[in-house]
Amino acid sequence: MQDLIIFLGKLAIALFIVRFHTNLYRLGFNPVAAKLNRATDPLVLPFRKLLPASRFDFGAVIVAAIIALFVAFILIPAPLALPIALLMLVSVWLNTVFYAILITVIGSWLQTDPRQPVMQIALSCSDWLMAPLRRIIPPVGMLDFTPMAALFLIYFAQRGIATLILGGFGG
Repeated sequence: MQDLIIFLGKLAIALFIVRFHTNLYRLGFNPVAAKLNRATDPLVLPFRKLLPASRFDFGAVIVAAIIALFVAFILIPAPLALPIALLMLVSVWLNTVFYAILITVIGSWLQTDPRQPVMQIALSCSDWLMAPLRRIIPPVGMLDFTPMAALFLIYFAQRGIATLILGGFGG
């Protein structure tokens, strides 16, 4: 039962993270992003009304954090729930970016049109990490090693989170 709660919680968090990225890159015309926005509006809009207007959809991040807190409070004793929820939120965010990078890499191998809806969403979820790395890591001929570097960074960040979770908090 705990595994199901964790899976569903992480899936819900990932949906709100994808919503955050698609709205950041203004993919409202994207049919998949539009359906995601319509489906999640009842939870996000109350928070967006409380926050100052911004190009960032912080309402989606707040809902993702609330879901992480809810899952953590169900599964973990209260004193550890807040840090575990924060680590869960960051971990799911990194997993979402990881899979977005894999989708963009596989899409580039298959020569998928970047205007295709799923590719647009994957690019919007991974661009915040890939764009700065592309400025640092030049392509070698026709090969772009930026995705590999991004995946290594995500791997090391996830290992750090796992060490925090499994190793305790300074104890």
